[in-house]
Amino acid sequence: MATAARTLPLDADAIEAAAAQAGNPAIPLVAALTAAVASVDDQAAGHVHKGATSQDVLDTATMLAMRATVEAMEARLDPLIARLADLATTHARTPMAGRTLMQQATPITFGFKVATWRAGLVRARTRLAGLTEDVLAVQFGGATGTLATLGTSGPAVRAGLALRLGLADPGTAWHGDRSRILDLGTTFVALIGAAAKLARDVMLMMQTEVGELTERGAGGSSAMPHKRNPVAALIAPAALGPASGLLAAIAGGLAQEHERAIGGWHAEWIALPTIATLTLAAIDRTADLVDRLEVDADAMRANLDRLGGLLGSEALSAAIAETEGRTRARRLVDAAVERSRAENRAFAAIVVEDPAIGAILGDRVSAILAHRDAIEAAAAAALDQIAGM
Repeated sequence: MATAARTLPLDADAIEAAAAQAGNPAIPLVAALTAAVASVDDQAAGHVHKGATSQDVLDTATMLAMRATVEAMEARLDPLIARLADLATTHARTPMAGRTLMQQATPITFGFKVATWRAGLVRARTRLAGLTEDVLAVQFGGATGTLATLGTSGPAVRAGLALRLGLADPGTAWHGDRSRILDLGTTFVALIGAAAKLARDVMLMMQTEVGELTERGAGGSSAMPHKRNPVAALIAPAALGPASGLLAAIAGGLAQEHERAIGGWHAEWIALPTIATLTLAAIDRTADLVDRLEVDADAMRANLDRLGGLLGSEALSAAIAETEGRTRARRLVDAAVERSRAENRAFAAIVVEDPAIGAILGDRVSAILAHRDAIEAAAAAALDQIAGM
């Protein structure tokens, strides 16, 4: 049987045509293998596919393919994660504006932002590694999942098959329980999402008006020679939409009919491999993007200073509150902010002139307005993340 399986001449077109009539490709494949074994040993042919059903073949084949896919994802993720660690360390103290709801918020560092990107990918990598414990499992249940034709030997045969194939033994058939397929799809989409978050941030930072990052060697426009459009940065965000839709198709098929579904299982054949392909593409192009990133630290600093020191308002308020309480601190800082806007003058200049703030903080004002504590806090957070992951 093993020799016949290794040397079986398969006509893919014929298998495809027969599958359209049979309902799945396992049926013509088993028929071809049985005939090949029978041509050598008719008695051995009686053991081909013994105790199994078509879904056992297809689900197990899917798990073997997904195991190889997961290994490929891990091999591609590891150098990307290492590269991000280097980038975060290099720019641990490169100041920039943190942004919430697309508006400048408080000072951070580029290293902190990169470490946050990396953390999402590390978590996705951890989830990938966990799939081998239970999710990547053999399927072997026979006609309705009971392995009835194997008698009391069924569980031992399933365990032995799992061991031979390097898959987990689920302890039971999971013909109608498709949570493992959903786990795979969810893990892959979460990985695309982590890559897409990185790429979308990069594209926002590439905008002409921001100019903090560029993608080295990025393509131009067919009509506008001056443009340097994002290229590698496009792929993960583009993959996230269709992958999420396909994941919904898998989730929508969880309520399967009785011991074998009449459509939900079949929808997985399109959805899961496509999600896996999109995930691999997202990893590859995100790695390419990170390798090609050019950082403009001067632009980051200029954008941080664009609001004339306003990004230090939170730190200033916190410092005043140490001795004056939160209410008075907020009142003093709010007044300085309003005066800065009303007079169209830099917030930093207003604060330096304010006698009440000066009397409370003294020499600390200049350090707060220079964002020294904020930058050090962001740097420490970035380096702690790298060390802890």
